[in-house]
Amino acid sequence: MPDGPVPITPADSAVRARLHDAARTARESRSLDPDVRTALAELLDELSRTVDAPGRTPAEVAHLAETTAHLTDALHHAGHDRGVIAAARDRLGALLVRAEAKAPTAVGLARQLTDALARMGI
Repeated sequence: MPDGPVPITPADSAVRARLHDAARTARESRSLDPDVRTALAELLDELSRTVDAPGRTPAEVAHLAETTAHLTDALHHAGHDRGVIAAARDRLGALLVRAEAKAPTAVGLARQLTDALARMGI
């Protein structure tokens, strides 16, 4: 166990910046279904809190954050290209099991997001 606070690494800063950009994109996107936008915003907020928690960001959480940010971009930019969105959703789903022990609240919110996407037929 470290003696003091773990310093913020460039990777941690990059994850935080990516989450901030994704959250802004999600909030500003009018192309997102309201249920998806809500689920996505809650997930991004939780991931931000998890990344901002003391100590290093576990690799699984950082990967979950990056994949969620990618899904946000796909939802915002891909419009109705369900193939692109489905591929991003599948990558998110694959990470959930690995990240659950490190960020159970974020994983629960991610599952709500994937459920909202499924209700849309994605």
